[in-house]
Amino acid sequence: MLKDSLPSYQPPHMNDLHIGHNFEVNEILGFIDNNISSFYLYYQNNKDSVLENWISNLLVLHLQLCNIERGGFLPYIFSKNPPQSLSAKETDIGVYVNTRCAKPLPIIEFEAKRFSEASNNKEYVCGERGGIERFKRGHHSSHLSVCGMFGYVQSRTTQEWVAKVNDWIDELSRNDTDQTIDWTDKAELLVGSNSFPKVEKLSSRHSRKYSKDNIVLWHYMIELN
Repeated sequence: MLKDSLPSYQPPHMNDLHIGHNFEVNEILGFIDNNISSFYLYYQNNKDSVLENWISNLLVLHLQLCNIERGGFLPYIFSKNPPQSLSAKETDIGVYVNTRCAKPLPIIEFEAKRFSEASNNKEYVCGERGGIERFKRGHHSSHLSVCGMFGYVQSRTTQEWVAKVNDWIDELSRNDTDQTIDWTDKAELLVGSNSFPKVEKLSSRHSRKYSKDNIVLWHYMIELN
């Protein structure tokens, strides 16, 4: 029968030594890698706004539709604006395991920022709404060690904005005097990881002063201009 030939998902067992620590997170990142390039066309076909919230909502819908169109076998739900248990500052996108048997906590979260001539682009890194800063302070995803960011490139080029982001991080590592956060490690710079059509994937690792554990961020820079 057809149903007997369809792939099925088996969640990893906690005591299975063959399953890596970040098995599910890596599965989600792989799914995004395979489907992020096609978001450009979906966005262009539904471009009623250039604002961040509109784009993030479309991205959630796009990823959900990609899963459904491929049979719906990825056992995760992409959600807009998951709340934080220890902070009033919501992330933009969260991913949950699609089950009632687990506490509804995201297993990976993403912050999103626009890069445009009309945006406060430095907030990708720092400031009141600073994306990387909120992860470093634990305002976002304090229970997680791997998360990500989506950069919506609406002007110039991805390469220019990545260089800007790294310049801002380098500047903070040399000049920041805020004792409540530590920017002293130049290892926090973004490093290229992979290239897809219309998308550059990078990674960075950041210290969190309140915790001995670092957080790894995966950055997807999506060209939408």
